[in-house]
Amino acid sequence: MKLKVRATIWWSLFIAAACAPGSIGAAPSTEPAKYAIKIESQALGTALQALAKQSGVQIIFFSQITEDLRAPALEGRFTVSAALEFLLGPSRLTFRVINPNTIEIRELPADSSQGQHEAPAAKGRKPRGPADARQSPAEKAAAQNVAALDEIVVNSTAEGLVATRTETPLREIPQTISLVSQEQMRQQNDTDLADALNNAVGITVVQNNSLSSTFVSRGFTITTFHLDGGAALNSFGNTPIYGTPDLGEFDHVEVLRGSDALFGGLGNPGAGVNMLRKRPLDTDEAQFSAYGGSWNNYRAEADVTGPLGFDGALRARLDVVFGDRDYFFKLASLERKKVFGVLEFDLTARTLLTVGGSYQWDNALPFFNGLPFYADGSDAHLPRSTALTFDWSRYDTQTREYYAQLQQRLGGEWKLKLNATSLDTAASYAYGEFDSPIDPITKALPILPGAILSPSPNTQDQFVFDGTLTGSFDLFGRRLDVAVGGDYTHFTGNVPVQAILAFGTPVSNVFTFNPAAYPEPQIPNSLFLQSQATTNQSGEFASARAYLTPALSVVGGARVSSNRLSNTITPSSPVFIERTKDDDKVTPFVGATFDLNAHYSLYASYADIYQTNDGVRKIGGAFVPPADGIDRELGIKGSWRNGGLNGFIVLYDIEQRGAAVLDPSASIADQLKYSPCCFLSNGINKSKGIDAELDGALAPGWLIGAGYTFNNNQSLEGGALSSATPRHLLKLWSSKQLPGELAHWTIGGSVRAQSSDSDNGLLCGVQGQVGCFGSLLSIRNVQGSFAVINLRAGYRIDAHWGAALSVNNVFDRIYYQTIGTPAGGSWYGEPPGFLLRVDGRY
Repeated sequence: MKLKVRATIWWSLFIAAACAPGSIGAAPSTEPAKYAIKIESQALGTALQALAKQSGVQIIFFSQITEDLRAPALEGRFTVSAALEFLLGPSRLTFRVINPNTIEIRELPADSSQGQHEAPAAKGRKPRGPADARQSPAEKAAAQNVAALDEIVVNSTAEGLVATRTETPLREIPQTISLVSQEQMRQQNDTDLADALNNAVGITVVQNNSLSSTFVSRGFTITTFHLDGGAALNSFGNTPIYGTPDLGEFDHVEVLRGSDALFGGLGNPGAGVNMLRKRPLDTDEAQFSAYGGSWNNYRAEADVTGPLGFDGALRARLDVVFGDRDYFFKLASLERKKVFGVLEFDLTARTLLTVGGSYQWDNALPFFNGLPFYADGSDAHLPRSTALTFDWSRYDTQTREYYAQLQQRLGGEWKLKLNATSLDTAASYAYGEFDSPIDPITKALPILPGAILSPSPNTQDQFVFDGTLTGSFDLFGRRLDVAVGGDYTHFTGNVPVQAILAFGTPVSNVFTFNPAAYPEPQIPNSLFLQSQATTNQSGEFASARAYLTPALSVVGGARVSSNRLSNTITPSSPVFIERTKDDDKVTPFVGATFDLNAHYSLYASYADIYQTNDGVRKIGGAFVPPADGIDRELGIKGSWRNGGLNGFIVLYDIEQRGAAVLDPSASIADQLKYSPCCFLSNGINKSKGIDAELDGALAPGWLIGAGYTFNNNQSLEGGALSSATPRHLLKLWSSKQLPGELAHWTIGGSVRAQSSDSDNGLLCGVQGQVGCFGSLLSIRNVQGSFAVINLRAGYRIDAHWGAALSVNNVFDRIYYQTIGTPAGGSWYGEPPGFLLRVDGRY
């Protein structure tokens, strides 16, 4: 049955390619393409979005110019120009062809007659306002301020995580998808992925060390990450070797909460994250930003883009970042340099080639294991400036990335996309860390610190490739959108590690810890452990969306995935080899959307994703099959202001079925014969709750990103699956440009409020012992509900420059960002601090 599903997907790919109205080798047509268009009479903004979707041409406009306007019904075969002339006919709007794939909708000048549309602008030139030549200096200044306001655009569509792999309004997607826009990241001073996801609705960030974090959604660790909607990366963002990616390369972030059935491959049902790279623009533009803030936190970034030649067919973008920062906990620091560059070239009117790459250098003095608690699990209330690290510690990484993309329009509404990325990282490090609870009487750390270092650079190299064919056609008088394709991920890791189990002397009082008392230890010998891992993941997928009525659409699809892992650990006696093998795992997806009216839609969906059981075996030696992460959702979505404001409320219920649990019937002989053995696939992890979100522009110049989540999760062992996930989590961000004479000012801020959280780890119950002996106790709850408030005020100096002051944690709330165990792993949230930022744009 699985082989039949896989064969069906590949045959669908070949048949769809053969039936497409054009092909890669076909000669380009000299006649304007006509498209099968069917648009009901509706709001003009949504009608233009429908035309963009049905033609595959990007149509851009500011939402306020289409407010309160309706478009007439349109059905038949039309060129894009003819369709636009018909839809815009009753209005005082016109269109301008920027390039063969992009059209701008704009208002007619006051002295223009209706129906006169602009000729295509010369490529590489900025659009000029229609009244520029007639304005006085004061009027021009006012217009520049309005233009600055209009430039704030919030994304209202997603593509990389959508079942049909086409740009789709959020309201039409029967899953929980959120966007973190470029404007939100800029105003909240996000510099890496951890910053962006910490501000994203429904995501809990668990800090691993000063350099990296783990992300949790709906109680499950996020393990699925994509670049530009490509194949899922391996271990991306979940290891300190790679750290947390800098955002200088990326335009915005898409987050799909729940199971990513079609594109996630191997992963958990909590969420998938898609990072969209910046792309070159058709017009010259230069942006610059710089800031300085508390704890010597400095950063500068330059972003330049525009056409290079060939009448605008060749475009480029270059982004350069330099950052240098300390932390509120002393000694730790990070210096970062990153260069990102990309070229786009229109090989033909239908063929777009993109090549790019980046290089990132990080040099850090890290703080690794966080802060400890007392041995009984109670909070020691260490100063927030405490960092149990050493001045000789270092963690240096270099990350190289190359990528290429090809987009080929095949005629009509068909498009082929190919993506390939090579991503390599090398890390050299030497650091010490404590792993000891605090004696509540003496305040000592009874366990000596240890040290870890790399005898040679640790490396992680991966190559990902994917191809997707998307298109639309009519079947029995109904429109059908389809997507078929496949992807492949190859990963190798070489991690040699040397460890010193103990050095120095015990800390007599953790409150007076002195890192100078711990010089760098000498390596006692050249013996080290080495892990050499190779994984190969692949999958094929197919999906289709049918519009059964003007209000009802259904979408369904499936993915067939395979995963192979081999990990050899040396030296050991005997050599330990870990193997995982998951073949032809099918994960289905089905969803439906029903439009109640012009603003509201009901949706329901069922999605599956699989998670390997790490190569453990049953009695007899067979691998335990992977677990299924089944996500069921029922919700209502809303869209206002022509898609500029989106919201939803959703009920979800997740069951991860088939997690490995020990087989009580296994004998010692079985365990020795079939190592690692022996397990059953009877475990179930559960998570259910409510998500609510509102995101976009409430009005011109007034942005909002707000969401509330309720989550109740339970592990197969009966306790919390993720105690770091609070039951109640509220995140609110807003920004408002003031009216009238105060239009130069923008004010805003954010609130993060949550209910109590803790950690369900175990701890040593005996004081004063070197090592962990005696009874094991459950850790206590150490933190109740809390809220953190941040404020921001921005001032636009002129049409090109602006400045902003941000103040975080204005009421000095002392809280833990992450709670660990008594031996370590707890991290304070940031104390009150400020950041002064300057932005320029030409």
